[in-house]
Amino acid sequence: MRKSLLLALPALLLAAPGTSSAQFTLPGCTRPATVTAPFAFVAVNGQCTDLSALITHVAGAAVWNLNTQLTLAGSLIDVHAVFKPDPFITFGGTTVNPTDAAVTYAFLFGTPVVPDFYSSAISTLGLTVTSAMGTTTVGNSATYPAFLSGYGTTGAALTNLDVDLGTTPCVASGSPATTTCNEGSASSSFAPTFYDNLEALITYTQDNAASSVAFTGAVTLNRETVVTPEPATLVLVGIGLVAIGVTTRRRKLT
Repeated sequence: MRKSLLLALPALLLAAPGTSSAQFTLPGCTRPATVTAPFAFVAVNGQCTDLSALITHVAGAAVWNLNTQLTLAGSLIDVHAVFKPDPFITFGGTTVNPTDAAVTYAFLFGTPVVPDFYSSAISTLGLTVTSAMGTTTVGNSATYPAFLSGYGTTGAALTNLDVDLGTTPCVASGSPATTTCNEGSASSSFAPTFYDNLEALITYTQDNAASSVAFTGAVTLNRETVVTPEPATLVLVGIGLVAIGVTTRRRKLT
């Protein structure tokens, strides 16, 4: 029996909440083999930049922040995130297109979390598209089917948390024009699964020169709920066990 449990444990630790383990590759980026600290990447048409060194720890708190601006492949990018191992990642950013051609943007945020069994996940995402002139379309990239995907990880093994968001293009048309697209939220419940990392992947394509896209969202894991019996219930259980013991003893004597 003990041997069977030991053999089953690795499978339980790597079990997916609703799908098989989903590996992904962020163009031009290499995920850490072992996640020991928060990390962040941004890629533009496959040109990747590691932002992890720009993540700072908030003194006196188990929280890390990222807040930076950069130019990558001609695109102006502003990105910020908050990482908390208890465990959630909130994020936001802005991209300004340098060309009329569709540009693919990808952001990956990851953080260690309190190693534990988790039983549900939640994601949220919103987009604001501004068109300087003409029509700007923001849609899913050819590589990734959703604007946002959340992953629970055990070491280097990723599992999709089934909280993918965003399949409908967000379009702004005018001179200028701004459109807000609320991708809403998604939640997923699953059998208690062990995770020690949490990751969020945001991807989209954006066209039209001088257009801008602002996004905000979050991915959160929730621990398995353990119900603690009330003291009165424990007393009743104790009395019941004592009664069973007395009855068993009398039967043996007779």
